[in-house]
Amino acid sequence: MRRVSFMITTSCALVLGACAQAPDADEQLIDQVGQALTTPASVLGFESPADWTVTGATKSASADSSQGASALALRSFNFAELRSAPLSTVSGVTSTLAFDLKPPVSPAFGTAQLYVDIPSRGVHSVYLGQVSLAGLAAGTYAPLSFSVPASVVTALQQTYSDLTFKIALNVPHTTVDYLIDNLRFVGGTSGVPSKVELRLSDADDRIAVSVGGIQRRMFHFGESDLGQRIDVSDWFGSGANDLRVQLLNTGGPASAGVELWVDDALVVSESCPATLCNGSDVWQGIVWDRTFSVSTPNRPALQPVTVTAQGATPGEVYVNDVFTGRTTPTTLSLPPGDYTIGVGIGSELPPADYTGSFYEQDVTVGSAPVNIDATASAPLGIQEVTRIAILPIRNSINYVSSLGRADASNTGVLFEEDVDDLVAQAEATNEQWFRPLSYGLATWEFEVLPTIEDVPIYEQTHDGWDATRFLAEAGTAHLASQYDMIVYFFSQHRADGSSVDDVCNIVWAFDGTNVGFSTSYTSGKPDLLNAEFLHEVMHNYEDYNENALRLYNGIDGLHGGHQHGYYDNSNGEVNFVHFYRHLLRGQVAELGGMRTDLQWPAIGAVSPSSDLYLGFFPVLRHGYRVP
Repeated sequence: MRRVSFMITTSCALVLGACAQAPDADEQLIDQVGQALTTPASVLGFESPADWTVTGATKSASADSSQGASALALRSFNFAELRSAPLSTVSGVTSTLAFDLKPPVSPAFGTAQLYVDIPSRGVHSVYLGQVSLAGLAAGTYAPLSFSVPASVVTALQQTYSDLTFKIALNVPHTTVDYLIDNLRFVGGTSGVPSKVELRLSDADDRIAVSVGGIQRRMFHFGESDLGQRIDVSDWFGSGANDLRVQLLNTGGPASAGVELWVDDALVVSESCPATLCNGSDVWQGIVWDRTFSVSTPNRPALQPVTVTAQGATPGEVYVNDVFTGRTTPTTLSLPPGDYTIGVGIGSELPPADYTGSFYEQDVTVGSAPVNIDATASAPLGIQEVTRIAILPIRNSINYVSSLGRADASNTGVLFEEDVDDLVAQAEATNEQWFRPLSYGLATWEFEVLPTIEDVPIYEQTHDGWDATRFLAEAGTAHLASQYDMIVYFFSQHRADGSSVDDVCNIVWAFDGTNVGFSTSYTSGKPDLLNAEFLHEVMHNYEDYNENALRLYNGIDGLHGGHQHGYYDNSNGEVNFVHFYRHLLRGQVAELGGMRTDLQWPAIGAVSPSSDLYLGFFPVLRHGYRVP
């Protein structure tokens, strides 16, 4: 390149008039040479003194280089500043910059400083640090390293044409050359995206992993990926990423360990401390919560994904079926990849006026910003139809306290009008509560089965119904293969309409598919809405969410309203419908201070900001009891 430059200069000097008279060809050639000389590799390799403006010292080229053909030689100075020619977008950006310095003698003192400037990206003479030169070996190239802030890393990974570097050297006065060469990013992979691998050594009981505020996966105890290095590169974008690891306990001891590699370099290695995870029982909820800053400069750039929805009501934003805690309009920052972006829009005017719709788009994030109008297409229709059989049981043999057992003298009798009442209430609860609370994604279908006439159900102890005996004697096991849920319905009233003695105070769900329900909870429902029926059906969704999907239901699950800041009639909603609404939509926030024995302050109309939202939304979106 230097020979070409010399030939051009000489040619113009010999035929100056021709250069002035007919500039196009010569100027075009000069431009091409100039462009070649100011490529990032040439400038950062100090291949030509012309690429660096020097003040305070005399510069020249030197063939004594640490890489390439040339280094930059400086002499006759004690303080000098070097500024590079402007550069366009560079590749291989990492969080460390370095250059090589070869002193002619071992300096008694001295410093080197590095600055970066990209005005078009808001980076103005950012100081990257200072390295002492005292004691460097004479006549040997020494690498000098500087840390690059995450914000500057992100800027360097964008497009620009005004990047410059400045080096400042302060040394004892010298008339002998100091040599500088090979300004570079340390750890770069020549444009090959970094590989990020995660290993969880344990997950007792669950570990929620989020990156950049987006929950990526819920790991559960005993799954095959535990103890394995798994590739999670797609979770990370260029620059600094917040990796959050939350250990969730459902009871008993807890344990967790996390390791993360970037290009085979171990950057995170930590375990739940022995003060918490030592084999002893600990509380339910979030036991250990750690956030790590992970630099992955050689990943594709994060892209802004702006989510909007038409209409006055903000929509709740989901990424891959997990509520983000954000409402429209909002802008997410996501690495390239495939995502399902969902938006739920609903309204509530208790006790019975609820609406809900869910909009969804599959989105591929690439190398450019993405804008999503979630409501541009129609909302999703019904995704889950739960088939519920109602099985009436004519007689219930209830507990007699004086006898200490069930006795026929305390028999409840179920009538057809009782069954009609339950069906009317179940249908109203579905139409006015369950379906809109699920954003219109799920519904119930009912079938009333013939009444069991000859096999009673027994209450062997107070509120202790022997469902196992009933199922065996009535021969109803086959119903589980025909229906999603079976409601075993019995009476707490005698044939004359009076209440039985020692009235049962419970309804219950069991075996993940069954509900025991009595007339104690169908009387006194003038608006037909039955919160207890909704609650018991939700218990079966809760069971599927935990045991089939292996997801986390939170402290005390469906009974954890108080622990999460929900109370009877909170937000003006009947019973615990406010809590049920957020559970069904996956919007219940769990915070680090929540405990089983602590009643959390009322949350108000919406859940507080959190990185961990829980509920049964995946069951309703993708199906209950899916084969």
